[in-house]
Amino acid sequence: MSGNGDKYQISRRNFVKTSAFLGGTAAIAGTMPWVFDAWGEGPSSVITPTAEYQLDRPESLIYSACLQCHNACTLRGKVLDGVVVKVDGSPYGPQTSFPHLGEDTPLDVAARADAKLCPKGQAGIQTLYDPYRLRKVLKRVGPRGSGQWETIDFNQAVDEIVNGGDLFGEGPVPGLKETFVLKDADVAKAMADDAKAIGKGEMTVAQFKRKHTAHLDALIDPDHPDLGPKNNQFVFMPGRIEHGRKELDKWFTNDSFGSVNRIDHTSICEQSHHIAYKQ
Repeated sequence: MSGNGDKYQISRRNFVKTSAFLGGTAAIAGTMPWVFDAWGEGPSSVITPTAEYQLDRPESLIYSACLQCHNACTLRGKVLDGVVVKVDGSPYGPQTSFPHLGEDTPLDVAARADAKLCPKGQAGIQTLYDPYRLRKVLKRVGPRGSGQWETIDFNQAVDEIVNGGDLFGEGPVPGLKETFVLKDADVAKAMADDAKAIGKGEMTVAQFKRKHTAHLDALIDPDHPDLGPKNNQFVFMPGRIEHGRKELDKWFTNDSFGSVNRIDHTSICEQSHHIAYKQ
């Protein structure tokens, strides 16, 4: 089917392939006209008043923020029968919609406006319904490393963590309250300052002991005051944690409980270049 004098040449193989493609496309268009209408002004690209589309109703939408990265973009989850089936950006958010809707826009109007969300944000559904996602408290019921666990009530978990006891059939385990020894913030600060003074050579350990005789039992090791109080035996390791939660747990761990051992993602990954810069 090609000739030297033809302006447009096509081989027999390409002709057959093109014909098959066009024939299949025509068949699809005949049964689903909206395939083409969605690209144009065809009538079937418009949702009619009688169409049963449940995801553009205000009661089917949940507005939230994406935590798949640190941008915390505004998002909207579409819920069907109690299950989030789609995640999109929120039309109210400037991060996900330009121009974005004003905050005074009624929910029923905003429900018919979709916004953008990146692929990482779209993967939020995968995170939400990950079969390995922990949603309840698990307690070890076998030897360490055995992989044997049971689900326990949250209140039971709080009680066992705080009070301790023979939790695993292996003997008594100290509870959190046994670690919360030094409770006077002023005393804690004075001891911490003097421990730093020892490190600078401005005070001896003997002088420290004489000054803080009444509270030496609160220390991990009185001969090494730099280890601090027994409160430091509580270590909080949240991993990567978002702002809002981060500020709350820093207040609890450092200021309320009195432990210096709060280790998150920044402590492990980002701390090195902060220290290098200060050096």
